[in-house]
Order: sequence, then structure tokens, then C-alpha cells
Amino acid sequence: MQETPDLTQNSAEDDIFKQLLYKYLPYWPLFALLIIGSLVAARLYTKWAIPRYEIDATILIKDEKKGLVESKMLETLNLFEKSKIVENELEILHSHALMKQVVTNLTLYAPVFEERKSRNIPAYAYSPIRIRLKDPDNLKETEKVPFVYDGTTGQVIIDNMRVPVNQWVTSKYGEIMFNPNPRGALSSQKIPLYFSLIDVKKIEYYFLANLKATAASKMSTIINLQLKDDVPARGEDVLNELIALYTKAEVDDKNVMAANTLASVENRLRYVVGQLDSVENAIQQFRTTSGVIDISQQGKLYLENVGQYDKQIEDINLKLAVLEEMEKFILSKNSGASIAPSTGLNDPTLSQLLDKLTEAQLQYDKLKSTTAENSPMLLSIKEQINKLKPAILDNIRNQRVNLEVSRNNLSNNSGKYNSMLSTIPQKEKQLLEISRQQAIKNQIYSFLLQKREEAALSYTSTATDTRVIDKAESSVGPVSPNKMIIQLGGLLGGLLMGIAFVNLKDVMNKTILFRKEIESICNIPVVAEIGHDRSKLSIVIADNKKTPIAEQFRTLRNVLAFNENHPGVKKILLSSSISGEGKAFIASNLATSMALAGKKTVLLDLDLERFHVTKIFGLEEKKGIVDYLSNKVINAGEIRYRSADNNKLYIIPAGINSNAAAELLVGGNLEDLIKSLELEFDFIVMCSGPLTEDANALAVSHFSDATIFVIRHNVTPKNNLMMLIHEDKLSSLKNPVVVFNDVRGRGFGILDYGYGYGYGYNIKEKRKRKVL
Repeated sequence: MQETPDLTQNSAEDDIFKQLLYKYLPYWPLFALLIIGSLVAARLYTKWAIPRYEIDATILIKDEKKGLVESKMLETLNLFEKSKIVENELEILHSHALMKQVVTNLTLYAPVFEERKSRNIPAYAYSPIRIRLKDPDNLKETEKVPFVYDGTTGQVIIDNMRVPVNQWVTSKYGEIMFNPNPRGALSSQKIPLYFSLIDVKKIEYYFLANLKATAASKMSTIINLQLKDDVPARGEDVLNELIALYTKAEVDDKNVMAANTLASVENRLRYVVGQLDSVENAIQQFRTTSGVIDISQQGKLYLENVGQYDKQIEDINLKLAVLEEMEKFILSKNSGASIAPSTGLNDPTLSQLLDKLTEAQLQYDKLKSTTAENSPMLLSIKEQINKLKPAILDNIRNQRVNLEVSRNNLSNNSGKYNSMLSTIPQKEKQLLEISRQQAIKNQIYSFLLQKREEAALSYTSTATDTRVIDKAESSVGPVSPNKMIIQLGGLLGGLLMGIAFVNLKDVMNKTILFRKEIESICNIPVVAEIGHDRSKLSIVIADNKKTPIAEQFRTLRNVLAFNENHPGVKKILLSSSISGEGKAFIASNLATSMALAGKKTVLLDLDLERFHVTKIFGLEEKKGIVDYLSNKVINAGEIRYRSADNNKLYIIPAGINSNAAAELLVGGNLEDLIKSLELEFDFIVMCSGPLTEDANALAVSHFSDATIFVIRHNVTPKNNLMMLIHEDKLSSLKNPVVVFNDVRGRGFGILDYGYGYGYGYNIKEKRKRKVL
């Protein structure tokens, strides 16, 4: 099965396009005039506007977050670097403090101009001098101060005074100095110039408003500086001075930090030197009072001495033991071995005595075995032995005394050294504590000396974290005014002014202008739109007359009388909200159209106050509705009159003295009249008074089959229509429909157009339509 294409979106787009087309196209001459005027104004603006140039500069900063690494040498020279973040540096570059300093240094608060016929031109780039005030923060703003520079004398002529350059002069503008312009040439030609004095803050805010500082990318540490200014040379100087002040402020901050650090280190060094001297004096005093030169060597020496003394004492003890054994041997020797034990002593006397004793003892023992006991020789040897023994004992005793004395001396010396050894740990601990303090002070002293040298090195260094990649450079041509954009803006401005005029005109209008307004306010269908007729004729439809408005009445007739969707519509009532909306005009032409279609039609003028239908057909002096309803005329045939132009059309006028007969419409005679006419005529068209002025119009509506509510373009008030809806008067009408009457063309050059978005349908005379 083939799917049906969805045309809803295209229809909506076409509908929007039609709305815009119908709303604004009629005013095309106004739009054309406004666009041409805007383009001319844009052209004049581009011709007379002061061109603006764009000045660009690029710098690179060190950002700790974004991986920029310095060389070791730079790190050595840059000991007091600050942690930088690109976003913070952007704010610093855009700060008021820096820009104020730039304005002051370049004396931008006193701009110089060359006076010309057409306009004054800034002479920043070629003015021979610049103006400087000693106190620019308190200057008095002055709009124009003429002066002339005399190059032959090198003087400035101002206020009939000659002022030399590079000298402070007291004037009514304050203390002022004229300096040579580094960019300008000191020409001898006298050029008429003037300068103005402007508040420093105003100039500062002007340049800050035109300054743009941005990072090249999120991960980049490159900052792009852009400045827009009328004078490219001035813009370049401003950016270069801004960068110079920014880097100088960075160096100054580091130098201040280095100077403060250096002063702090010097103060600390003096304090540490005093402490170090105190510790060294304490060590000297301790060594002097404690007799400590080298405690480790002394302890080692003491230990060696103690060992030697102990060895000597042991040797003496051994000798004493030998002497004791020797003494025991001598004292206990009565018989037995004839050989005395070895002494192991280095005493030759004792050794000789022992040798003699041993020899005598051997002789005695030898003779004893061969000689009698009383032998003189044996007795002589025995006596010799007896004499040798006391001598040996005396020698032993003497040596024992000497050895004991030596042992006691050695013991005393050993005890002395032992005592000294026992004091060494305490002395070593005390010396260690003092030495530790000395070592700490020495380390602090060395550290402070190193930092002092580093601070001194950094103080003399001008290394910064900022590097200028591109100095300030102006664009080749002006970036504004952009002719293409301004011309396009003029075109759009003309369109917007035209759109604003049309919308404001429509919004300010309090009457019904658009069919869509009717449809948005009430839900009564609009069955026809009757265009504005320039002929001023009361009856615009006739046999064989093919005008657009005649065709519209034929269309209305066909919709009401010959529409199969509304069968049985025979009695038609016309009403409106106020008078003057064209009820009589529509009723007369609708009735005429029905009669032209061969239908016997009667037209009743029920507007007894204005009786416009009566006037249209010239029946003011004829009897009519009032006469019949007041029973002055009994036969209804006496009050109806055949139209002179159409024998199928009959008119019943309002009657004589109609102004006093408004209450007659609610009586029973009107209903009887309509019933009698219904039997004779094919169609009955009734024209009543307006709903807001004639309360009987609602009552008459019940006698009809359909009610035409007439709304006239640019006449019917919106408030009246909304009031009738709010009071339910429209919904009380019998089968109400709306006819939008006298729809005029909008704008210029088009008579009428619409379809609900403009005012109405196009009804140009040359256009032909078919009758439905």
C-alpha cells in the first residue's frame, strides 16, 4: 500500500511564509526607503568614522601547571621565582594599576591633536612634543589648549608665552613640561596643534575596555594581547609599555624579596656568629679546665699505661712469690737436695750466694759419705753453709721490701690512671654536647653564608619568568569600521526599522485590522470579506457587472442562500457592534444580488434610528415599518416598494417618524409581518441597529434563520467585540456568521490583499473571478 506523503510541515512553512509576505510586502516602498537611507547613513559613517587598528603582542610565561622547564642555570639565577598561573597573569595584565602607570608614563592624559577643517586628527605619531604634568592625578580637565612648537628656537608657544622644552613650568594647567616626542620629528615648521587634558581614569578605562588578554589555548602558557585604538603607533606604545611594566614589576618583586631575604640572612648571620664564638670559647674553656686535648688519644694512652702497670705489678708479685719459695727453701733445708731452686731474679748477689750455697752443699754431701761427721773439713763446710743461709735470707728480705715498695708505687699509678679513665666518658659526653652545638652552629653558619650568596646573586639578576615572543605590532589596515559589515548592518537596520514600524503600527491600533484577529477573539465563522470600494456607490452589484466587489457579494449570496451545507436559510438579519460598520451597504447589495439571481427578495430597514437602507433607496418620505407596527397602515403591501432597477427586489423602509418607534420592534406585529412576507418572498433580508446601541437587535434575531454580524476593517473596536463576546450577545444571535467589511489594502502599491494575514483579499480591478 502506498503511503500518503505528510505535507503538514511543508504547509506550516508555507503558511509562515505567507504570513510574513502578506504582513510586510505591502510596505515595500517604506522598506526600500528605509534600506536606502540606512545604506546611505552606513556609507557616510564609513567615510567619516575614525578608523581603528588592531595591535597584537605575544608573551610567554612560566606556569607551574603546564610543564615549562627552565635550565639549571636559569634556576640558579631565579631563586625567588613565584608560582604562576596563566589565569592570574591575565588578570594582572588587565589590572587598573598597570594601565594607570602606562597612561602616566606615556602622558596619554594629554593627547595632542592637529586641527583641520573637516575634523581634528590625533597627532600622537608626528607631534614634535608631548605634554607632561607633575601631578596628573589632580589635573583639571581642559578641552582645548592651542600651542605651536617653534623648531628654530626649540620653544613652545602657549598662551602668548614661550616655554623651553624639558623644563617644568608653572601654568594655569598646573606644573607642566614639554618633552620631545620620541616618534615625532622636531621640525622647524610651525604646525597649529592643540592638546587636551583628560582625567587619567577615563583614559585608563578607555584602554582597558579595548584591551583583550587571552591564553592561546587551555594547555598553553602563551598570552595573546590585543588592543584596538585609533592611532596604531599609540596602541603599539601602550602594549609595549604594558609588557615592560609587567616584567619590571616582576623583577622588582623579586629584587624586593631578595633584598628582604639578604637583610634577614645578614641579621641571622650576626646572631649565629655570636653563638658560634660562644660555643668555641666554651670548648676552649672546657679543654683548659679538664686538661683534655684529645680525649680519644688520652684515653688510649691511659689505658696503655694501666696495662703496663698491671703487667709490672704481676711481674713483681711473681718475683715476691719466688722469693717466698726461696725463703721457705732456705729455712726448711736440713737435708735433702743439695741444689737450690732457680730464682728467676735479676739479682747477681743473690745468684752468687745461692751458687755458693749449692756448691757448699754439694761438697758437704760428698764428704759426708766418705768422712766422719766430726771431720774438720766437714765441719768447716757445714759452718760455711750456716753462714751463707742468713746472708741469703737477708738478701731475700731486702729484695722483698724493694719489690713491695715498687708494687705499691705501681698500684698507686695504676689507680690514678684508672681514676682518670673513669672520668673520660663523662668528659667525652660533655665535650660531645659542646661539639654538637658547635657543629650545628657551623652548619647554620655555612647555610646562611650560602643563602647570602644566593640572595646576592638573585638580587643582581634580571631573569624573569616572562619572555616576549612578539612585540606590539599594528595591523596593516584598519579593522573597523568594516565596510561590508556596516553596509550589511545598514541593510538589516533598514529592514528592522520597517518591521518595527509595521508591528508598532498594528499593535497601537485598537480596531480590528486582520481576519485572524476576528478568528482569535471569537469562534463565529467568517463567511466573507468585502473589499473597499473606491466608487463610493451604494449599490455596487448589477446585472452583468463583473467587478471584484460584485463577485464578493455573489460569493456571500451563494454561501448563505445556495449552500447545501446551510439549507433553509431564508430570513437573514444583519447587525454589528457599532454604527458605521456598513450593515446597510451589505444588506442592500446582498438583497440586490439575490434578486439578480432571480429570487424574489424583500429588504427590511429595521434600524429605526438611522434608516440607512431607506436613504440608499431614496424612500425617506415613504411609509414603512413604523407605520405598519403602529397600525397606521394595516395592509403590508402598502409599505413595500419595488426597486426601479430590479423587479425582483422590494424594499420596506423604516417609515415616517421612525426615531420615536424603537419599542415597536418587540411587539407582535413585526413577527406577523415577517410571517406574511415569508409566504410571498424567497428571501427576507433585515437590517437592524448595532448590538451595543440597539437592545432590540437581539430580539429581532429570533425571527431570522441566520444572522450576519458585520465587522468593518479599521472601524470596529476590539474592546467592543470582546465585550459582546463576554456578555454572550454574539452567541445569543440566531446562527451567527461574520462578514469582514471594507477590507482595505495595507501599505503602498497594493490595493487589498490578505487571507487573514493582511487586511483582506486582493481585489484589484483588473483581476477577474468566477461567480460561484
